[in-house]
Amino acid sequence: MLQDAAGYARGRDVKCRLNASEQATHTLVLGDAGLLHRAFDNILQNALDHTPPGQALTVAVTVADNRLWIEITDSGPGAPDEALAHLFEPFYRSDQSRGGPGWGLGLAIAQKVIVAHDGEVSAANAAAGGLVVQVKLPVFVVS
Repeated sequence: MLQDAAGYARGRDVKCRLNASEQATHTLVLGDAGLLHRAFDNILQNALDHTPPGQALTVAVTVADNRLWIEITDSGPGAPDEALAHLFEPFYRSDQSRGGPGWGLGLAIAQKVIVAHDGEVSAANAAAGGLVVQVKLPVFVVS
């Protein structure tokens, strides 16, 4: 997942950090790999677009409650509180992001894919700044 975003991150001078628990590295999720890849690529692209050069993006992966939890945290400005409920709507772009590229479909597509895999996705502002997108997917196998 991070390998595909690495070139774009380097070009933007954004560091990507992966923190995966030992249990998460031995966990499988049942689903369409291509669609899930697309969903995470969309979320990562959004996070990279909102992380200023010289800053970092973090992907944390854990297992809890028979679900794989993936949290992607950027170092950007976050989103206005009133925008958080709309981030996954098609064509929605908060005022802070309207000047950038895109159509406002990436997070909407990601949500549709994740929900189709019996998962959940949400967004919140991080306490230290930036936006956290949290994805929960049902675990198929934990070894």
